[in-house]
Amino acid sequence: MKRYSLAVLFGFALVLMSYECAFCKPIPIRNQMPLYLFYLQMEPDKAGVTEKDKFDIDADYTVSNVTVSCFTPDTSMYNINIDAEVSRVTLDLRYGVFENFEAGLEAPYLILSRGYLDSFVEDFEDAIGARTPRSRIRQGTNNYNYSFIYNGQDLINKKSASDGLGDMALKAKYRIIEEEEGFFAPNVSIRSALKLPTGRKRDLLGSGEFDWGLGVIADKSFSKRMSFYCGLNVVFIQKPDFFSALNIKKEIASGFIGIEYFFTERFSLVAQVSGNTTPYPDSGTNALDESAGDVSFGINYIWKEKRNVSWRFAFTENINSASSPDVSFNTGWDVGF
Repeated sequence: MKRYSLAVLFGFALVLMSYECAFCKPIPIRNQMPLYLFYLQMEPDKAGVTEKDKFDIDADYTVSNVTVSCFTPDTSMYNINIDAEVSRVTLDLRYGVFENFEAGLEAPYLILSRGYLDSFVEDFEDAIGARTPRSRIRQGTNNYNYSFIYNGQDLINKKSASDGLGDMALKAKYRIIEEEEGFFAPNVSIRSALKLPTGRKRDLLGSGEFDWGLGVIADKSFSKRMSFYCGLNVVFIQKPDFFSALNIKKEIASGFIGIEYFFTERFSLVAQVSGNTTPYPDSGTNALDESAGDVSFGINYIWKEKRNVSWRFAFTENINSASSPDVSFNTGWDVGF
C-alpha cells in the first residue's frame, strides 16, 4: 500500500508542466570533516551546463565545526581526537566550451583553526537537548587539536592552526539529455574531475597525490515552483604518505538528493540530503567506520535587476556523528557573463 501511494504521488508530479530555471541549483556542500578534506570531493551540482562561450563564476565560503573524540574499545588501536573549525573559500570558474559541454577549474583556500563557532553551536545544542556526547565536554571550547594515533604511532599530531591553498581540481561536465516540457526527459549530465596536489601536505591541506572521479547528475523541474536534483559519484583516491600504515580503500562513493521550491520567481528554499562512504579500515570507531550523512536547508535568491547574479545561504547538520562536521554554514555568489 505504501509503495502504491508513493507511485501515485510520483506519477502526479510528473504530469505537471515542466519549468526550466537557469539558476535552480542544489547546495554545493562538501564533507569538511578533516579526515576527508584532502581527498577529491564532487559537490552536489545541477545537470545544466554553462552556455557556449559564456563564463560562470561561483565564489563560495563554507565554515564547519568539528569535534571528534573516539578510540577503539579495549585495545585503543585507533585513537582520534579532533577539535577544529574548517573554513573553505572556493573560487569555481566554468566556461562553456561547446554546446552541452563545460570545463572548469576549482581553487580552494583552506583554514584549519580553533574558529569562532564553538559557543554558538553549544548554546544551540543545549537549547534543543542535542549536545554532542562526550566530545564537546572532553575537548573544551575554542581549542584546536588534530591527532590520529594508530597502534601507538602518531599518524597526525597537529596542535597549531594552518591555512593555505588546497588541492585544485580540473572539472568537466557534458549534458547527454536536455530537459523538455512535459513529463519526460530530465536534464542528465555526466561529469569528471581531477584533483591536483597543490595543497601543502605537511599542513594537511592536501594529500600530495592525484585523485580523479566520475559522476552522473540529473535534475527536473515540475510546474513553475519545484525542481528535483540527484546525483551519484565515485572518486578514486591515492593513499597519502602519512597514512601509509593504514589499509585505505581506493574508492569513495558519494551522492545527493534534493528539492527546491520557489516561493517567487527569485526566492527559493532548498532541502537536501547528501553523504559518502568511508575509505578507512574497520576500527571500532564511528569516525572511521560509518558512512557520512548530512541534511541541508538553504535559500537561493536571484537579483531582479541582474538576473545573471544569484546568492545562497545554507545550514547543514550531520546525521551520523563524527563522520562529518557537527554543523556547517555555506554562502556564495554565482555570477554568469
